Amino acid sequence: MRDNVLERRRYGVGAALLLAATVLLLLPPAAGAASRYVVLGANDLGMHCYQRGYGGFMILPPANTLKIQVFRKGAEGATLVRRGIKVQFRVVNNTYSVGKTDFWAYAADYGFPVAKNVGITGTRLKGTMKLSKDGKYWVAEYIPVTPYNDRLVFNPLQVAFVTVRSKTTGKIVATQPKIVLPVSDEMRCDLCHGPADTAQNILQAHDTNSGTHLVADLTAGSRHACSECHKDNVLGAPGTPTTQPLSQAMHGWHADKMLPAAPLITPCYACHPGANTRCLRGAMAQVGLTCTSAGCHGSMAEVADSQGAPTNREAWLEEPKCGGCHGVKYAENAATLYRNSYLANGPEGMNGKIMCESCHGSPHAEWPSLKGVDNALPLRVQGLATFIKKCTACHGGESGGIHGNSGD
Repeated sequence: MRDNVLERRRYGVGAALLLAATVLLLLPPAAGAASRYVVLGANDLGMHCYQRGYGGFMILPPANTLKIQVFRKGAEGATLVRRGIKVQFRVVNNTYSVGKTDFWAYAADYGFPVAKNVGITGTRLKGTMKLSKDGKYWVAEYIPVTPYNDRLVFNPLQVAFVTVRSKTTGKIVATQPKIVLPVSDEMRCDLCHGPADTAQNILQAHDTNSGTHLVADLTAGSRHACSECHKDNVLGAPGTPTTQPLSQAMHGWHADKMLPAAPLITPCYACHPGANTRCLRGAMAQVGLTCTSAGCHGSMAEVADSQGAPTNREAWLEEPKCGGCHGVKYAENAATLYRNSYLANGPEGMNGKIMCESCHGSPHAEWPSLKGVDNALPLRVQGLATFIKKCTACHGGESGGIHGNSGD
């Protein structure tokens, strides 16, 4: 990793130039452009995670998803911009991933023969976002971001800088400098499986308890992803019919084996990062709700049991519902997760157009968040560190669009 950094310094720009460039890039656009458009967005989950080493097996690859919506302001109302723009992103001060994780050394073994610093679907740490299938938001899927910036400082709350340009002129019409792209490698398997030879110990335990031959396979040079056998909806992996889904197996097996909660704050943080990362940091955390609170995920045993008969819940596809606590008025769309839902009781003419996340933030990091950087977007948009609720966030400004009619 040290050689990697030295090489980058040798061929990179000087520190002074780099600092100057960073300052310029973080400046807001011209006042006229900023007043005409509002850029909203969020990470889909509030925290993504991956393991610290891939030499033994793979649970999850580095992968993070960013969603952006662009609205043209108007005195009478806002218009969702669906065309005529190019939406681009870059991860701030985080330009490479190889050397910060060893994923690319083994990626091909897990079925991902991707180039260095390229995510499992071809996304890089900067690029042009794609319009969603429903045409209502712009998305960059499976960004291979790590929680280490280019100075190798650990920070699970990495940020993306989003730029919106006119397709016709190429000029910048709006920016959003700080949208949190959260990621952590604080999966602490070593807490129970030992700090030395952790992966080998896990594979041996799996062989002993499940009659597999993972250690022998690894010795022969064959590595396995958990999702080869265990269904994992995060990756869209079907698994095998005779094997429990990954979530059910992991939560069920470890439910009675966890360390006391004190050193971890909550046992959930052993795998869902983490004691340092503090994944749960949003509005619900502010009022004392935790993963195990009523209406949320429940205990590890309950998470596992819910995936068996009679409910047969699908992990990651069927999750705790906003409407369960906040009532029908604030419920998600029917048969739809919060992260994929649109407001149904929003401003006039906007129902079905504004994503819930665009106004309320990511799951586990809903505005207001305990972390200041999470609140950077609502502060810039409306001057308040809470969910988007101020009228002037979307109303007012000049009329007319990039093409005179760039919305519906």
